[in-house]
Amino acid sequence: MSDTSISRTEPLVEPRASEFTLVTLGVLLACVIGVIVGPTGLVISSFSLFIDPISTELHWDRSQVALLVTWLGLAVALSSPFKGWAVDRWGARALVLPLTALLAVCMACTAWVRADWQLYLLFLLMGLLAPGNIPYARILGGWFNHRRGAAYGLLGLGFGVGGPLALYAGNLCIEAFGWRTTYLIYGLFEGLVALPLLWWLFRERSVVLSASSRQRPTEGSTPRQAWAGITFWLILANLLLGVFAVTGVIIHGVSLLMEKGLARSDAVDVLSALWLGMIVSQPLLGLALDRYNSPRVALPFALLAVLGMLMLIQAGQPGWLWAAVFLIGLGAGGETGTTQYFLTRYFGLRHFSVIYGSVQPFTFAIAISLGTYVLGVMYDRSGGYGLSSQVLLAAFSVAAVLLLGLGRYRYTATGFSNKGATPP
Repeated sequence: MSDTSISRTEPLVEPRASEFTLVTLGVLLACVIGVIVGPTGLVISSFSLFIDPISTELHWDRSQVALLVTWLGLAVALSSPFKGWAVDRWGARALVLPLTALLAVCMACTAWVRADWQLYLLFLLMGLLAPGNIPYARILGGWFNHRRGAAYGLLGLGFGVGGPLALYAGNLCIEAFGWRTTYLIYGLFEGLVALPLLWWLFRERSVVLSASSRQRPTEGSTPRQAWAGITFWLILANLLLGVFAVTGVIIHGVSLLMEKGLARSDAVDVLSALWLGMIVSQPLLGLALDRYNSPRVALPFALLAVLGMLMLIQAGQPGWLWAAVFLIGLGAGGETGTTQYFLTRYFGLRHFSVIYGSVQPFTFAIAISLGTYVLGVMYDRSGGYGLSSQVLLAAFSVAAVLLLGLGRYRYTATGFSNKGATPP
């Protein structure tokens, strides 16, 4: 990150003091808001509500509607490496503010589409403009050393809290105004509420200090070193499978639960349990990562996701379905919430944004874009979600097994090499 290019920075904070201050809590709040109102929080979290109305109005099948998320994800995938490089070069604030403003306009314009290609184009633009988690993860990595796991866990609340908010608000808006006006409301919220808050609270830290030294940490793997080791690919594979599975439940969740016999409103209530599980698991995961110096703390969460998916396949009663979806959220929130933390501990902070940016193309192009489309095709060809559910169960299961392959962290929480660790 280039310090001279950042227009708004904060003075240094002594690392031995509490890392949770008014300034850092404001930065954390801004990051959470950014996640809530981003495409992942608003568009993807509530997309299952739009499948039926879009399909009915435009006469599309499920795979065609799911292709909208595919276009969005592919755009994020293509643009993420550049965004990672831009964050390291100019700073997170310089990227987030203009992209958020443009994203608000793009969301609002969805209300006036008149042709199929226009809707696909707007979802493509949303993906290109989405800041993603890269700037938020990078800026929190600079503010938090010893409480970085907790900070990343609280960042995950943006998705956990934003999911049900988008689900309920989106459902109310669609029923009252239709799906087009709902996207207009999303855009207005992004531009008139989120952007001013980000402008006020989203601040860079000029220098990152370690607890044992007043020197700026310069240690960290280069992107090429990270990509050459097996650890990077284990982390990536775990993330891909976890995101594919939980996104599949999110995108197709309302329709899947309606296939189980629930009314639309009841399906929305049950699906909200997924985000409730994430709200519970994200802070717990963060505290566990800070307390225990091992990646294995994520394994119990991963196993809960497997159990929840098994229950979802077998359950038929609303109570059991609610419990199943809650366990999926509890497990997936803990499993997929580890990536940012793992990358800082295995590869350091020096080139974090570029390394994390290289993860995003795989995540969005394969796990979200292709995965969502494939699940839609499976539904169209089989006439139900039975086969899709089995695939999601397998994905959760393999993701859990991959955690066993991760070794000792290579870097300390303060950014210096852990001499006793095996190179990734």
